[in-house]
Amino acid sequence: MNIIIIAGLPASGKTTIAKKIGNTFGYPILEKDAIKEELFDVIGFSSYEEKRKHDEAATAVLLRCTEALLQAKTSLICVNNFRPEAQVRLQSIIDKAQCNTVTVFFGGNADIFFERYNERDRKQLRHPGHVLQDRYFSHEHHDAIYEMTRREFAEKFEILGMADFTIRGPRLEVDATYPEKIDVGKLLSEIKQILSI
Repeated sequence: MNIIIIAGLPASGKTTIAKKIGNTFGYPILEKDAIKEELFDVIGFSSYEEKRKHDEAATAVLLRCTEALLQAKTSLICVNNFRPEAQVRLQSIIDKAQCNTVTVFFGGNADIFFERYNERDRKQLRHPGHVLQDRYFSHEHHDAIYEMTRREFAEKFEILGMADFTIRGPRLEVDATYPEKIDVGKLLSEIKQILSI
């Protein structure tokens, strides 16, 4: 049984590549952002503090589902920009399952990731729950765009350890500064070799 961990900073293309890997190997994909979107739609939020609770809950659900699938001997792909405390729990789950592990880490120029992060929000390319900060509207009232500053991006993502993700086992580094330049075929071959697929 295998687990492919996709980690890295926001707006680095993790979800897009995860889908390509999932389609190739036939593995289910667990993604924190997808879980958060369900929480936004079902529960909503009326403050930034409530929104942060959704993030914490989504991480907890992601890790619990990862554990359940591995206990059932099911291979999977796990996508998240993991904070250090989540990394500790994930490592414990992997150690207990004794599964084959490979990390695909999306690195690159954080300044470009920051620009891409704000651009996709301006163009409303993401679920509104990710963009809205202090209250959640329905999709048709997605009109309160919040543009993050470069300092906030660093404080929320880089400084909190998401750029230093470390789980034991093989690790593939992907320069995701320019997603169109990623050699997906080569990446898939490297994953296959590591996991002996």
